[in-house]
Amino acid sequence: MTAPGVKILIADDSSSDRAAARGFLSEAGYSVVEASDGQQVLDVFQRERPALVMLDVVMPKIGGLEVCRILKAKASGYLPVLMVSTRNSVNARVEGLRSGADDYLGKPYNGEELCARVEVLLRTRAAFDERGEGVSEAQAEAARVPPTPEAQRRRMQEEFERAERYSDPLACLRIAVDGADERATELTPTLRAVIEAQVRKIDLVMRTDERGFLLMLPNTHFPGALTVAERISRETRKSQRGVAGGDGAVTGFTVSIGVSFFPNKDTTTLQDMLDLVDAALERARHEQGGKICLFQHQGYLYAPED
Repeated sequence: MTAPGVKILIADDSSSDRAAARGFLSEAGYSVVEASDGQQVLDVFQRERPALVMLDVVMPKIGGLEVCRILKAKASGYLPVLMVSTRNSVNARVEGLRSGADDYLGKPYNGEELCARVEVLLRTRAAFDERGEGVSEAQAEAARVPPTPEAQRRRMQEEFERAERYSDPLACLRIAVDGADERATELTPTLRAVIEAQVRKIDLVMRTDERGFLLMLPNTHFPGALTVAERISRETRKSQRGVAGGDGAVTGFTVSIGVSFFPNKDTTTLQDMLDLVDAALERARHEQGGKICLFQHQGYLYAPED
C-alpha cells in the first residue's frame, strides 16, 4: 500500500543516512521532511505533522529514546515511530521498543524492507484512524500495575535498580486533584482516564490516595517528564468543559503535579526519589493549584498553558 504524498519525517544526524532513506521513501511515493537532531525533530513534527516518524536512536541535543517518549505524548492519536540504529543487539531493540517505538530496524538496512515496514505501520495508523481510537483498551490495561502495595513497590524498585545499573534516566510524577476532598474523590476516575491516555506500556500508574496517583516513567529525561505533566494538566482542565454546575456555569478542575528525577545528586535510593516527588507535589499545591514543580538539582515551578 503506497500512499502518494503521505508525509514521513526522517530524523538522523547522518546526512548520508538521511539521503539514503529519502531516496527509498521518495521512490515509493512518500513525501519526506527531515531533521538532524532531537530538538529539530520536535520542531519539525510540530510544524509538519507527519504521518510517521523514522527516528535514529543516537542524535545530538535530545536522544532518540527521549524524543520517542515526547512524540508519543504530543501526538493526539496513534503516531507510528520506526526506530533505526547501528545498535542492533537484542538488548538495544528491546530498549527501543520499550521506549515506545512501534518497530525497530537495524542499520544498514535494505530499502525494500524499510518500505515494507513503513507500509505496515501506516496500515496500522489507518486502522486506528478509521475507528477514531488513540490508545487501545489493551494499552490502557497494560499501563496498570497490580493493585497490591507490595507489587507496586516491587515494580518501582525494579525500575529504579535498572536505571541505576544502566545509567538510564527515570522520572517520577505525583499528581493530585486540587480543591476539597469530596471533589477530589469525585474527579479521580476522570484523572485516571486522562493519565492512562498519556502513558506507554512500560510506565507505571499507581493510585496513592483519594486525591491522585503516582507515575514512574522509565527512560524519561526532564523534557519528556515536563511534556507528560503538561499534557495531563491541560487535559484535566479540558475534560469537564461543557458540564453545567449547580449555578449553570461550566465547571472544570485542576491538578497539582510534582516531578523528581534519576540520576540526581540527591537521589541514591528509590525512597529518596519518592521523598523528593512528595516535596515537589507539596510545593506545587501551595502555589494555589494548577502548577507543576519539577525537582532536579533544585525546584522548578511551572505554570502550564491551556
